[in-house]
Amino acid sequence: MNEEQFDRILRKVLDGTATPIEQKQVDQWLASFPEQAFEEIPAIEKQAIKNRMQERIQKHIQPNPVRRLPWYRHIAWQLAAALVVLIGAGLAGYQYWANRVTLEMAYANAKEIHKVILPDGTLVWLKDSSSLEYPSRFTGNLREVKLHGEAFFEVAKNPEHPFMIHSGRMTTKVLGTSFNIRNRAEKLEVVVFTGKVMLSSPQGQVTLLPAQKAVYQQKSQDFKPEILQPSEPEKLTYIQGTEYPMQFEDVPMFEVLTRIEKKFNVHIISDKKSIYDCLLRADLTDQSLENTLSVLTQTFGGTYVIEGSSVELKGLNCQ
Repeated sequence: MNEEQFDRILRKVLDGTATPIEQKQVDQWLASFPEQAFEEIPAIEKQAIKNRMQERIQKHIQPNPVRRLPWYRHIAWQLAAALVVLIGAGLAGYQYWANRVTLEMAYANAKEIHKVILPDGTLVWLKDSSSLEYPSRFTGNLREVKLHGEAFFEVAKNPEHPFMIHSGRMTTKVLGTSFNIRNRAEKLEVVVFTGKVMLSSPQGQVTLLPAQKAVYQQKSQDFKPEILQPSEPEKLTYIQGTEYPMQFEDVPMFEVLTRIEKKFNVHIISDKKSIYDCLLRADLTDQSLENTLSVLTQTFGGTYVIEGSSVELKGLNCQ
């Protein structure tokens, strides 16, 4: 039974002209109506729907000299009619707002580094008058963003959904890695720290491995890159001002946890205060929050729980 047929039968029930079979169809529908229909709707939307239902019911319930149904059944069917219309409208509206994808913009002022955490957990450090366009949530097979200027990326690993950065005439495609992109008027540079990236331009593709740098001359007609190997001091300039390096050599856990909090914008608490004095020797660079916490629990035992921006460590001990 489609929506038009159901609406026609429901109107006949309200008018008292429905056949026993038609009335039974509506009875069965009411009996099977999901109680959880409203569970996902915010409280403010529930109240708005309730108010509109009451207005619609009052509008439709008028004195009628010919009443084929008992008064309480008549009101019940009026309520059902309002419910059909308003739940449909309410759920449709809520699903639209809950599932909509909007374009977000992030900016870094001159001589400033601004960190952005993307919906998939990717970390981006925008640098010196740069901007980043990205969706409020990633949909489809690709995770795509658009960069204007310079940024350091630590891309969350997801082989099934490649990450793509559009910058000038070039597109950078990765599965999960860390690299720096600098897009300026005279040249465009990409430096890879970990993983592998594929650079695409109208003239073809180039694959970069760790410790490799591609330089494109923006005004060149062929737009072919020069592949270089940046020095260690040069690589340090790309990560300066970010929380990317997370290598610890016998560092107290209090400092380690503080660095983790700052990098991932979370608050961490532990049920054992003694853990703060323990020393950690580990390289947590280029690791997600979950992987970072897994290393800690494997090192010191215990477990962790993530709830929103709060992290609770349980049972960690170095004694």
